[in-house]
Amino acid sequence: MGAAAAEADRTLFVGNLETKVTEELLFELFHQAGPVIKVKIPKDKDGKPKQFAFVNFKHEVSVPYAMNLLNGIKLYGRPIKIQFRSVVMPHKMSVCHIPNIMLEIQALPPHLLAAGTKGLWIT
Repeated sequence: MGAAAAEADRTLFVGNLETKVTEELLFELFHQAGPVIKVKIPKDKDGKPKQFAFVNFKHEVSVPYAMNLLNGIKLYGRPIKIQFRSVVMPHKMSVCHIPNIMLEIQALPPHLLAAGTKGLWIT
């Protein structure tokens, strides 16, 4: 796997941002899900921040955790929308979207379904 593909696997697209949101704020927020390497809010031709950002994590496992933890939370009254980053394949010039993944766990032992965890599992 090339460096660009590896970085894409560790990067999230964060949309629906209020213009007051800064890279520093997103860094601190996403750091709750794992070590963040960088946050980039692109700017338009006039130098104003766009309403989306890219968050690059140190570890790939932080990506789905961040999506589950932070998708939909409100920053300055607007719910953020988090998606896997789209990967552009230069040799094909097409966009490959990485789908959301849902894991179903069945036949859990009764001790894992104790009163404190009942709301966490789909049965």
